[in-house]
Amino acid sequence: MERKGRVLPRIVYALLKIYCLLAAKIKYGFTTDKMPKLKEPYIMLSNHTTEEDMLFTTLACRGHMSFVCGEHLLRNPSYGKYLRILLDPIPLPKGGASFSAMREILKRVSEGDNICMYPEGKRSFHGVTIPSPEALGKLVKKAGCALVTYRIRGGYFTYPRWARQHLRKGHVEGKVMGVYSSDQLKGMSAKEITDIINRDTYENAYDVQREKRWIYKGKDLAYGMDHILFICPRCKAMDSIKTSGDDFFCTACGMRGTYNEYGFLEGEDLPFDNVRDWMRFIEPEFDAFAAAHEPGELLFTEENVRLYQMLEDYRNRDILISSLKVYRDRMIIAGKALSGEGEDLSFVFPFEEINYLSILFGNILLFTYKGEYYGLTGEAFRAWKCGRLWHLVKGDTDDPTKEM
Repeated sequence: MERKGRVLPRIVYALLKIYCLLAAKIKYGFTTDKMPKLKEPYIMLSNHTTEEDMLFTTLACRGHMSFVCGEHLLRNPSYGKYLRILLDPIPLPKGGASFSAMREILKRVSEGDNICMYPEGKRSFHGVTIPSPEALGKLVKKAGCALVTYRIRGGYFTYPRWARQHLRKGHVEGKVMGVYSSDQLKGMSAKEITDIINRDTYENAYDVQREKRWIYKGKDLAYGMDHILFICPRCKAMDSIKTSGDDFFCTACGMRGTYNEYGFLEGEDLPFDNVRDWMRFIEPEFDAFAAAHEPGELLFTEENVRLYQMLEDYRNRDILISSLKVYRDRMIIAGKALSGEGEDLSFVFPFEEINYLSILFGNILLFTYKGEYYGLTGEAFRAWKCGRLWHLVKGDTDDPTKEM
């Protein structure tokens, strides 16, 4: 039985398909096949490459879908309220518990609705799909509906997660990778279902791009790279990478390069020609840097960081702007309150006591601490470093499903 739900989101969704077709074709030259008609509800799962992946999966699906989307989108002061009212999505907190979202997914499927979800929960910094944990296979099996898997190619280069300049035009394509009926899924274990999802949605953007050589045009293509590529691969200096337009350089040794329209790095004597390999170099280097310090020893300071609290009514409450001091085991920020009489405030966030944590773009850290939902951000804030320290404390850096 098809879920009746509210009428407005279904009308808006039908109109949205027209917009998706125009926007995807004009901006990306997007091409896709369509899934077959099904006689039962389904969950569509896709890799997550851009903030506009909804355009692509909408054009491949049949019937109405409820989208699972990052709660941060619903907090946006410009369009968040309209998304909540017009599309009635299922919010998934970044840096918060996802239990309520899972319950809502099961509820809507039981009412006959279809679901679209991007199980990575975030876009990859380096273009390689982040694998899903077995819990996803358990969810699909418990839902008792069909499963549709989808893969997007080319999207990473139109909207790298680290990029501060997002408008990049280039080719994107999608493909329905598999359609599995509820009867088929009944005979599979949760692990087998998860393995199918990970296989069907896997994308290695740079491996594909070496073959395809699609062009992605835009301005300031390197802007934001230094949020994640902060260790020089030649001299290993920390926080020495700066960008200007399409170019990047090291202030310590003078290494220079360009992020080109193919998404590759070019320059004389560059150790790496792509973001993925540079990031893989940084991970063990940063881990060794952290391990060389005692828990109570200051590792680094991030300047002009804003601390804010995310409220249940989708508003954000700014708390203070100050220097963030980061140790191996905790973060400390203190300063004058932005509201009231500007009293002195101090916050200590031990990594061990942070329950959930996620990174948005390259400069926003979202996390849950003692039941409260916080955010840290700043123009030059390197959120990845704090997130990596949290994972080091949790001891799960070797688990690929935990990748930031």
